[in-house]
Amino acid sequence: MKKVPYGLQNFEKIRTENFYYVDKTKYIEIIEDMPESYIFFLRPRKFGKSLWLDTMSKYYDVKYSDKFDTIFKDLYIQKHPTPKKSSYHILEFNFSGLNTDSKEELKFDFNSEVFEKLSSFINRYNLNIKLNNSIKEPSTLLRTFINQYKELNLKTKIYLLIDEYDHFANELLSFKLDEFKNIVSKTGFVRKFYEVIKEGTRSVIDRLFITGVAPITLDSLTSGFNISKNMSTTLELNEMMGFTESEVKDILKEYQINDDILQDMKFSYNGYMFNERASEKVYNSDMVLYFISEYNREKRKPKDVIDMNIASDYKKIQNLFKLGEVVGINNIDNEKEAIGNLLNEILMTDKTEIEELTRAFNLERKMEIDDVKTLLFYLGFLTIESKGFVMNLKIPNYSIKKIYSEYFLEMIKTRAKNYIDTGKIKIAIRKLLVDGNINSLASEIESVLKKLSDRDFQSFSEKHIKMLLFSYLILTPWAYVKSEYPVEGGYIDLAMFKRYEEVPYNAIIELKYIKKKDYTEKVYQEKIKEAVNQIKRYEKTINKEFNGPLKKVVMIFVGRELKHLDEVE
Repeated sequence: MKKVPYGLQNFEKIRTENFYYVDKTKYIEIIEDMPESYIFFLRPRKFGKSLWLDTMSKYYDVKYSDKFDTIFKDLYIQKHPTPKKSSYHILEFNFSGLNTDSKEELKFDFNSEVFEKLSSFINRYNLNIKLNNSIKEPSTLLRTFINQYKELNLKTKIYLLIDEYDHFANELLSFKLDEFKNIVSKTGFVRKFYEVIKEGTRSVIDRLFITGVAPITLDSLTSGFNISKNMSTTLELNEMMGFTESEVKDILKEYQINDDILQDMKFSYNGYMFNERASEKVYNSDMVLYFISEYNREKRKPKDVIDMNIASDYKKIQNLFKLGEVVGINNIDNEKEAIGNLLNEILMTDKTEIEELTRAFNLERKMEIDDVKTLLFYLGFLTIESKGFVMNLKIPNYSIKKIYSEYFLEMIKTRAKNYIDTGKIKIAIRKLLVDGNINSLASEIESVLKKLSDRDFQSFSEKHIKMLLFSYLILTPWAYVKSEYPVEGGYIDLAMFKRYEEVPYNAIIELKYIKKKDYTEKVYQEKIKEAVNQIKRYEKTINKEFNGPLKKVVMIFVGRELKHLDEVE
C-alpha cells in the first residue's frame, strides 16, 4: 500500500518514495499546446498549486532529463512526451510567507527571495553570472541577472515559475490598502519587478506560469505587465487541480476504504466548478488527503471535517468582507450593511446570482457587489452553478458552509450585549445527540437571542432564527447538519445525521417564528399545528433516510422567546 502524500509538494519525493500520485500530467501537454506562453492560473488555497509547479519544473528542467523515465514512469506524459520536454533552465520564485508588518520588511523579504532563487539558479546550471547582494531593489537584481544571462548567448531559454504571486498582497489588502496600492503603483517595487519580467520575455524568458489565489494583484499590475493570460476559468483546465470523483474512488480503493465513505467526502469536499460549461465538479485535494490520512490512522472518520491547516487560511474570509468595507460598495451608503446582506443571502440560500465574474479589478474606484462575489469565487468560498442564462455562485460544500457559519457567529458575538459562551452551546448540542435532550440547547439559543439588540430584530424572520440555530449546530463534530433538507412532502428545516455509529440519536427540528407585534393565541396555535403536521408528513421519508433513533422537535419562537418546545412522538 502506498503512503498518503498529504501536505507534500515535492513531485520527485512522491514518485520515488512510494507515495500515491494522482496523474495530472496530461495537462502539461494541454498547456504546451496552447497559443499562450505566459499564463496566470488561480485556485483556492491548498488545491495542489505548488505540487503542480514542481511537477512542471521536473518535466521541463534540462537537469532532470536523465531522471525523466524514473520519476515519470507509467504516467501519461511519459507515454506522450511533448517537444519541449527537458529543454529549459527553470527559474522559480515563491512569494508565500513574506513579512507584511511593514513596507520595508516586505521589500526586504521579497528581495531576499529573489536573490536566493537567482543564486540557486546560477549555481545549479554553473553559469558565469555575478550577483551583488548589496542591491536592495528586486527589479535591479533581476535585470542584472537577465542582462548577464543574455550575454552568455545560451541556446537554452528560461521557463519562469512563480508560486503564490499574491500571497503577501492578500495580507495587505484589507488592512493596509494604501500600502498595497503603493507597492503595485508605477513606482512600486512589485510593479517594477514584473516590468523587468516582461522585458525578459523579449529575450531569455521563453515561457511563464504563475499561480495565486485572487486576481486583484494581477489586475493592479496590468499596465506594467500586460503580456499574461488569466487561464483560471478555461474549460479544458477545470480539473487540472483538485480531484475528480473517479480519482477519489481510485484513492479509496488503494487504501481499502469502503465506498460508503465516498458520500461523506463528497458532501464535505466536492462541488467546485471553475467554468459554467464544465461537465465535472472537483474535490479539494488537500482536504481529501487529510481525510484519508486521518482515516488510515484512526480507522474512522476524522473528528474535524476541516483540516486545521486549511481552516486557518480559509478563515481569512473576514479579510475579504473587510475589503468591501474599506474600499466601499458602489451606490450603497453603508458598506457594512451591504456586506452583511450578502452574507445573509449566501447563508440562507446557499447561493447568490451574478451577471458575470468581474473581468478586471480597479481599487481606485468603489467596488461593485459583484466584485465581492467574484473574489469569493476565486478564494473558494463560492463556486459556479450555472442555470440557463443566469449564473449562480453557490457554497461548494459542507466544509465551506461551516466556515461561513463560524464567521456569522463571530458577527453575532460582536453584536451581542453580553458574552456568548460557545462552549456551553457545544455541550448542549452533544446532549441532544447523546441524551436526546433538546432543552439545554433551546435554553442556550434563547439566551443568545436575548443578548441581541432591538435593532437586530427589526428585520428578523424565521430564516434568521434558522440560520442562527444552524450555525451553532454545525459546530458539532458528531453529526452533519443540513438546512432545508428535501424529503417527500417538503423540506425539513434542520436535520442532523450522526457521523459515528456510537452516537445514539439523529434529530430533525421544525421551526416557526412569530414577530412579537404579530402574535395572537390563534396564530400561535396554528403555527404549532402546522409544524407538527409537517413533521408527521415527513415521517415515511425520515424513517428511510435516518439510520437509528430519531428525535423530532418542534420549536416556536415569539420574538426572542422560545414559547413552545416539544418532541413529536
